[in-house]
Amino acid sequence: MGRNKSATREEVLKAINQSFINRGVAPTIEELRRKLGVGSKRTVLRYLKWLEDEGDIERWSGARGLRALRSESSNVQTRAVPVVGQAPAGPLILAEQNIDGWVRMPKKTVRAGSEYFLLRVRGNSMNRAKVVRESIEDGDLVLVRKQATANDGDIVVALIDGEATIKRFVRGSGYYVLKPQSTYSKHRPIIVDHDFHIQGIVARVLKQGSVIIN
Repeated sequence: MGRNKSATREEVLKAINQSFINRGVAPTIEELRRKLGVGSKRTVLRYLKWLEDEGDIERWSGARGLRALRSESSNVQTRAVPVVGQAPAGPLILAEQNIDGWVRMPKKTVRAGSEYFLLRVRGNSMNRAKVVRESIEDGDLVLVRKQATANDGDIVVALIDGEATIKRFVRGSGYYVLKPQSTYSKHRPIIVDHDFHIQGIVARVLKQGSVIIN
């Protein structure tokens, strides 16, 4: 980066991740320039080339064609949790298991010995459901504790034919129900037997626009 380097690796990665988490998109070069407080886009491009060469980010064509492959440096009080795509909490769509960004979460929230990931909520079929007093609304992130089983009444991320959804898990007699909890009556329960997979339990809701990166 040479003598003109005025932002650290951690600051650039944090700016990229924060844009994605809070706004759902990667930052443009101009947005990064303003966030980092540097004088020119050329300086930002130099930062990005440096991070790309180090394997910290991936870039492709387009104004927002980048994503972080790593989190900013670790903190003893936090753990890095990956954002791995989105789940509609409504119409089913293909689950994208690519890391789109990272969020540093307090260790008291992400327990040792468990794996976690974050998904962006798309849709409103769970907007009446609450986790730790927060409703699940379009644009929010849900923190998911990875596990293959669930208790009756848990809010789960389930995979059906390779497609993801967020629903309330209810056990029936010889079947299971993935139940919406919505203010919109158009959403209907999904009844399954064994042709689905639980990916994890929703443990926390991170509201859209909240500043959650330490």
